[in-house]
Amino acid sequence: QYVSDKYNYEVLIDNFEKRNKSVPYFAFNVTMQNHGGYTTIASNFTEDVYATSVSTKYIKADQYLSLVKKSDDAFKGLIKYFSKVKEPTIICMFGDHQPSVENEFVAEVIGVDSLSDLTPEQEQSRHCTPFIIWANYDIEEKEIERLSSNYLSSLVLETAGVKLTE
Repeated sequence: QYVSDKYNYEVLIDNFEKRNKSVPYFAFNVTMQNHGGYTTIASNFTEDVYATSVSTKYIKADQYLSLVKKSDDAFKGLIKYFSKVKEPTIICMFGDHQPSVENEFVAEVIGVDSLSDLTPEQEQSRHCTPFIIWANYDIEEKEIERLSSNYLSSLVLETAGVKLTE
């Protein structure tokens, strides 16, 4: 139903190879593979990752986890390609929201009986998504616990050494 991350990255790489090499290349690439809902049956998708430390089978969560594994593999391929590119390259990968899986799964993983029982910290954790900034050259490694996505572009530009406006 959705374009796979692997195919999405193949198109991105093809566009990169066909780019105008006289100007810097920029792409804001939005993937769809993990954008839910997680009950789709497709002939070209095999579910092969399952939550095992939970009390019951969660259909949506298992499909999401299988898709995340495929996304990880696709991202690995993207990084492998760009690690061989001569031009300095930065890739930022981030999510704009957490998946829509069963509320009971989320509650069980967090360790509460119901999502209405969450502490403010637990509720806030439901709105955080990870991000990574990778470069094919040495950049400072750092761990950032939380960052609003509206500041992410500035962090990427700083990491790239781009002079920022006031």
